[in-house]
Amino acid sequence: RFIARIDNALPIGTTITNTGNVSWNSPSQTASASVSIDIGGTPGLADLNGALWHDVNFNNVFDSGELPLQGWLIDVYRGAQQLGTFTTDSNGVYRFNGLLPNDVGTDRYELRFRAPGAGGNTAPLGLADSPYLNDLQRIYDIVVSSGSNVQNLNLPIDPNGVVYDSVLRTPVFGATLTLLNASNGNTQVPAGCFVDAAQQNQVTLASGFYKFDLNFSGAGCSTGDAFVVQVTPPANGYVGTVSQIIPPTLALNDPAFSVPACPGSSDDRLSTSPEHCEIQASVFAPPTSVEPRTAGTAYYLKFNLADSTDPYTRQIFNNHIPLDPELDEAVAISKTSSLLNVTRSQQVPYTITVNNSLGVPLQDMDIVDNYPAGFKYVANSARIDGVASEPVINGLQMTWPNQTLEAGENMTIKMLLVVGSGVGEGEYVNRVQAINNRTGEPVSGQASATVRVIPDPTFDCTDVIGKVFADSNMNGYQDEGEAGIPSARVVTARGIEAKTDKHGRFHITCAVVPNEDRGSNFIIKLDERSLPGGYRVTTENPRVERATRGKMLKFNFGAGIHRVVRLDMADAVFEPNSTEIRPQWLSRVSLLMEKLVEAPSILRLAYMADVEDADLVEDRLKATKKEIQRRWADLDCCYTLEIETEIFWRRGRPADKEGFK
Repeated sequence: RFIARIDNALPIGTTITNTGNVSWNSPSQTASASVSIDIGGTPGLADLNGALWHDVNFNNVFDSGELPLQGWLIDVYRGAQQLGTFTTDSNGVYRFNGLLPNDVGTDRYELRFRAPGAGGNTAPLGLADSPYLNDLQRIYDIVVSSGSNVQNLNLPIDPNGVVYDSVLRTPVFGATLTLLNASNGNTQVPAGCFVDAAQQNQVTLASGFYKFDLNFSGAGCSTGDAFVVQVTPPANGYVGTVSQIIPPTLALNDPAFSVPACPGSSDDRLSTSPEHCEIQASVFAPPTSVEPRTAGTAYYLKFNLADSTDPYTRQIFNNHIPLDPELDEAVAISKTSSLLNVTRSQQVPYTITVNNSLGVPLQDMDIVDNYPAGFKYVANSARIDGVASEPVINGLQMTWPNQTLEAGENMTIKMLLVVGSGVGEGEYVNRVQAINNRTGEPVSGQASATVRVIPDPTFDCTDVIGKVFADSNMNGYQDEGEAGIPSARVVTARGIEAKTDKHGRFHITCAVVPNEDRGSNFIIKLDERSLPGGYRVTTENPRVERATRGKMLKFNFGAGIHRVVRLDMADAVFEPNSTEIRPQWLSRVSLLMEKLVEAPSILRLAYMADVEDADLVEDRLKATKKEIQRRWADLDCCYTLEIETEIFWRRGRPADKEGFK
């Protein structure tokens, strides 16, 4: 027995073989035996090791700076039986320990590589690299012996590119990619034309990577055919199939881009690998610092591929495809006006505030303002952050085109509109929204500012003035020496109130805005309850005048203390159960008329009722009032006679009415 020390410089996985030789007798006879073990291996068992990474330079070597594939799953099979699943660590490395040797027998080990979240419609992204048989994301026919510690069972991936968000520049999950044959009427390339059929109608994972490997084995994928990549966005969050923000370098109706002619040409962005066609310099989507529609965002959706035994000469790389997102909440926008009430011909200031709340720069943005009919933009009044900036005006719409906002940046737009002379009274709404001029989609909500056009105090309103006076001679006119009545109240039909001053005068500013074409009636009434005790109105009340815009109305009300003449009546004055006055009392009516002529008076008919019917009492009062009015009309006297009626019941109530219990 002896111990051998292994050189510390030997790498893990190196196979060490120890051979023992023996010789004996003469002539000499010899024999030998050997045993092998891999450094890091376990006697009687076998280990499998490898790494997964994004092979940027296509050399199948995990170079410094290349991205390890963390979280990928590796399924290990022996024959048809799955033995387990391992996950790559943060360095993209995996290790299977404790496998039984299979160098005796027919069962073979196999490794299958799966991206996180992969399913049946996930495309394989690379060809495995190992000493065994390799396929897309698969190593098979693996044979290991006791003590084996097999290294470099690797998967370097080399996708064609990334499907990414044209604004956020982040990978798009859930996009579907279909390869069409443009030379054959844009029909789908048959599944048999792919090295792996899952690459047709493949759906992107969180990385956004996609890849097509054609075998050129059928009529649908002949050498020289033009192929079109059709991208269908996820169900939510994106619009359209071809980006308008970052359109392809060549339109779909242009001739196809020649991939075989690309390596080493000006279209090849990486000179370090001249045998490959790389449309962009990075394997990742362009960052937000790269302007859209520049060389840094170039890509092709239509291209020619060549049949070749070298898979890299029939591939296109770093061909990153953008999709346009829905941006309706990307920008916060508001609109205000410092004025609420405005008049015709007045200039109205508006302020629009726009804030980029998305966190990335936003280009190609139009600020579109729609203003009401009758309003007009005041030339040279617009300012963006204090700098003069005239909008493009089209009808009732003005636009500040092609605005750019950095992440978190605010923009303030100020301008003036003037209210036209033909604008009617009412509320008028001005609306503004930010629109992406490449997609036509809104990138903000709609903000609005409302102003109210009110009558002009000088040109539209009708003021009302007037006076309440003590009409001493009851003629309805204010004569010399008739003073005003203070604190009397007048009320309009719309409830506007005014009280007279110490001279009896009142004034209502802008009491009414008459109809512009035909004017309006204006009604005002003197509240008789506000008059001093004993005063009665001697003029028309309420009063109505026709109001015209811009013209004043004047209303005077007269009130005076009237003489009250009282005529008392009872049942004995009338014929039984009749409204006729007994003959002996008719002379009293004639005397009454004489008293009424002497001076302006108010006639009060008072009836003292006892047991007669209540309806009969009412009828007697009506008949008497009518007779007196007839006689007064015949006299053609000098003032309008006002007649009041009142009933007194001796028993407190009509005899035929039930009293309180």
